[in-house]
Amino acid sequence: MNVYRLLRLFRGVNSPRLRMLGIWALHVMNRRYLGVFLDPVLMCNLQCRMCYFSDKERRKTLHGMFSVEELSLVAKAFFPHALKLQIGCGAEPTLSPHLPRIVKDGKAMGVPYISVTTNGQLLSEALLRDMARAGLDELTISLHGTTRDVYEYFMQGASWDKFQAMLEAIRRVRNDFPSMKLRVNYTLNGDNVDGLKLFWEVFSDIRVDVLQLRPVQEIGNTQYTDFSMVPIMEQYDDVLVPLAEACRKRGITCLIPSRENLMALEQGRVYSDKSERERIVEDVVYCNITPGHVWRSDFDLKRDTFRSYNKRSRLASRLLRLALTPGTLRPTDRNERTERLNYEVR
Repeated sequence: MNVYRLLRLFRGVNSPRLRMLGIWALHVMNRRYLGVFLDPVLMCNLQCRMCYFSDKERRKTLHGMFSVEELSLVAKAFFPHALKLQIGCGAEPTLSPHLPRIVKDGKAMGVPYISVTTNGQLLSEALLRDMARAGLDELTISLHGTTRDVYEYFMQGASWDKFQAMLEAIRRVRNDFPSMKLRVNYTLNGDNVDGLKLFWEVFSDIRVDVLQLRPVQEIGNTQYTDFSMVPIMEQYDDVLVPLAEACRKRGITCLIPSRENLMALEQGRVYSDKSERERIVEDVVYCNITPGHVWRSDFDLKRDTFRSYNKRSRLASRLLRLALTPGTLRPTDRNERTERLNYEVR
């Protein structure tokens, strides 16, 4: 399953009411439509300067790990409804000893697409092979610099040598599991955007399937504080456009912020003026799970399942009523700077 093709199709439906009707239809027919975003641990081995894990006070509040029993309950409650399972969202999943089991449980429950996001510093070849055997569809690695100095500066605690060793391990494992995709997440800022000119040197002999370029944003009291989009916009034509074109020629999916996205961030605006329907659709489709917080504040992991909770909260009738309500719903009054679908897919 190509989730990025589905993303293009979903974005091609311009009417929020049609999107909501589509989700309602999938829901009442008991079909998969969830994106499950699971952090099996709420810890990290690094303190990347652009991440809230570099905020000493915030870091004190980030802790916890799901037990095997809790992960089993999560799997039973949500995996049968998941279109995609993303393991590792805001923390480092390789700190959990249960990664292969999570992937295996996801595949056993029919999840079509399972991805793990990691900084890779603790990713051994043995662990990667275990996850590949369990059915891992995609490995996503975080990368914030293409030279030793920039990489180790932004990813505090990381080793460029370990990063290179990880690439070698990925190369060997993919020889045996060629269907497993590789995605690279690169967080853009004024001090590392120029380094993308060296991207193909770093990945000269390893196949990349997806490249996601994410503009830096203010997510707490992080050590890196230059959130200006101006340097990125100034190099857009010289760096980002050629990189996106090179991806296109190589058959690589490129997720890239548009100039309008960057300008909106620079001006302190949200990416788009979304209607209340669009926000409700996102709220229904995206399921975030971390130790201490499972999807909804009143969701009881020992008692509830996704299906039973939605039956109790009458989700189907609410979706249908909102979809059939004529006109535009009142916009949500939010001061959000991060949107989930804020990239052009090329």
